[in-house]
Amino acid sequence: MKYATWFIVAFVTVSRGFAAWKLPLTGDEAYYWEWAKHLALGYADHPPMVAYLIFPVDWVTANPLFVRLGFLICGVVATLAAAGAAKRITGDDRAGMVTALAMTLAPMLSVGFVLATPDGPLMAGWALCLYLVVRASQTHARRDYVLLGLAIAFALLSKMFAWALVAGIVAWSFAPDRKRLWREGLAISFAIAAVLYTPFLVWNAEHQWIGFWFTVLQRHGQELSWYRPVTYLLANAGAYSPGLWIAALLVLVRPRNALIAWTSIPLSVLLILLNFHERVELHWFFGPYVSLAVGMGVAFESLSHRARVLWATAGAVPAAVLIPFLFLAAAFPGQLYSQFRATGSELRNSGPFEIFTYWPLAQDVRRMATANEAVVVTDGYGFSSQMDFEAGIPPVVIGYAPQGQEARRWYDAAMQPKRILFVDKEALVPVPGQPKTYPGRPDFQRRLEMACGRVTAGPSLEYSYTDPTGHSVPARTYFLTWCEQPHANAIRILRWEDSAASGTSSH
Repeated sequence: MKYATWFIVAFVTVSRGFAAWKLPLTGDEAYYWEWAKHLALGYADHPPMVAYLIFPVDWVTANPLFVRLGFLICGVVATLAAAGAAKRITGDDRAGMVTALAMTLAPMLSVGFVLATPDGPLMAGWALCLYLVVRASQTHARRDYVLLGLAIAFALLSKMFAWALVAGIVAWSFAPDRKRLWREGLAISFAIAAVLYTPFLVWNAEHQWIGFWFTVLQRHGQELSWYRPVTYLLANAGAYSPGLWIAALLVLVRPRNALIAWTSIPLSVLLILLNFHERVELHWFFGPYVSLAVGMGVAFESLSHRARVLWATAGAVPAAVLIPFLFLAAAFPGQLYSQFRATGSELRNSGPFEIFTYWPLAQDVRRMATANEAVVVTDGYGFSSQMDFEAGIPPVVIGYAPQGQEARRWYDAAMQPKRILFVDKEALVPVPGQPKTYPGRPDFQRRLEMACGRVTAGPSLEYSYTDPTGHSVPARTYFLTWCEQPHANAIRILRWEDSAASGTSSH
């Protein structure tokens, strides 16, 4: 079992690397790459760790593998640390191997460890904290408490959900037989974490606490639904694979270990109940799942031989089927689209399929802007960052959203271009007889008219994508608008910085 387990872990890790190489950078990833080019102590919607991991390769363009390298490493760290935690809790190698498989075979986790997002470092920090808490409580070594402090800071600087992990560790440590841990070194752990986290708090205090407000209040709008918790659980069954998800829920009901319980149950229950109020994303469950994966290894040791065989089969087989499908979808999205079409289903020509059109679009837009001495403007920070990654187009973003305002620092506002080229996925002005141009963008049209002497429609550019198997996704159209005779402060106007601006952006 030992060699088979680590072979599977190695094979899936290599497959993740292949997917990271083949899949073009997404808009969110390009945005985080832009962060790495403009390092700060904090950012509008996440702590800075995602940017710090990209920073060593922020000079790389048109090669997403290097941007994602640190996140692939996070997958290895998270798997080994979670397995180590299960092994130390039980004293049995098999518990660690079960946990390693639960971390490796869940398809959703491969998404988290392939894409350059805050989720990869969150899971790595979460698993490291679990491992070091258990290890420090067993070894009583001051060094382990110091390392735990570094791991806590790493997790907190990765994603706000890490506060649930911190709260769980604190609650676990207050048991009468564990209060001694504070004297041994747990207080030092939290002191180190506090020192390392303080710069991020200072940055937030200087920016109206935007990171915390965004996490708590601004991420999603209210959208009440009484049945969404059920659909959320079902969707997670598909994302994490049915067998592993059922096992995770069984561990959630009966954790068999206090540390697993405190670091998984509160946030899990909160996310499930939050579905009544708003839409909850599947990857929000990453942190609790790491704890539950450790719990799977711990629970495995208490099962009978027959129950172990049944659980292993039910958990591994569906995951083993879904994992190859995930990686093939990343490499051959056109074939995936064709398969969905064959079933009578439709996929919108957006999201993951749209990213395959960005590279040729960015090259064409760059050539047009250079030939006309123009600055390129978009309505989305992810879209703008994507074109910067693909073609070195400085990101100028229209909008009110904090993320768009954040991008104001990424371009020299003192520059006075001869023209401005606005690129959008929707036409600025609806054209009679052309359904694709409706309903138009009157809010952005007004802003362009304020910034320029004359606004004229530019060309519409259409792109498609054909994967190596010969399967294509439908063409996507982008609409260009020229802003002629821009005013001296045109860039500032387009960024909607002035107090007279009104309306809302599409971020």
